[in-house]
Amino acid sequence: MLEHYDEIIYYIQRLTGDKNLAKDLTQETYAKVLEVKKNNESKIQKAYLYKIAQNLVIDKVRKDKILKQTTYEEEHHSIPEHDRPEAIISDEVRQQKLKECIRNLSSQNKKAFILHYYQGHTRKEIAQIMGLSTNAVEKNITRATLKIKELMKKDY
Repeated sequence: MLEHYDEIIYYIQRLTGDKNLAKDLTQETYAKVLEVKKNNESKIQKAYLYKIAQNLVIDKVRKDKILKQTTYEEEHHSIPEHDRPEAIISDEVRQQKLKECIRNLSSQNKKAFILHYYQGHTRKEIAQIMGLSTNAVEKNITRATLKIKELMKKDY
């Protein structure tokens, strides 16, 4: 039963924010447990200790009208934005829409856009691959980008 002593102190301290009060209430918790144990020789379970400790804290708060305000810092206790299910689904939908927009581009614009943004080629390399001038490649990429932005903006 004493193996949980430090846990109970820590638990009460988290609830009250007061280390000395936590020690006092832990002593009261064990006193109550010993009273119960006199009448009943069965082993006291850990959950029972926590329940008694919690009830003592509640009684103390009611009696003394003390209550520790704990600030909730969401960034420490929540799922990162990119891991939330709605964000994952939203990203998948956005990706599908982007693929659809790329499919609707003219063949020259589509090829220049894919070579540049997805395959990472420079405009000069794309010009050599497609047999166009660098200016023509630039125009194709710009047109493709503007068209995609226009189509995506309708939904987002």
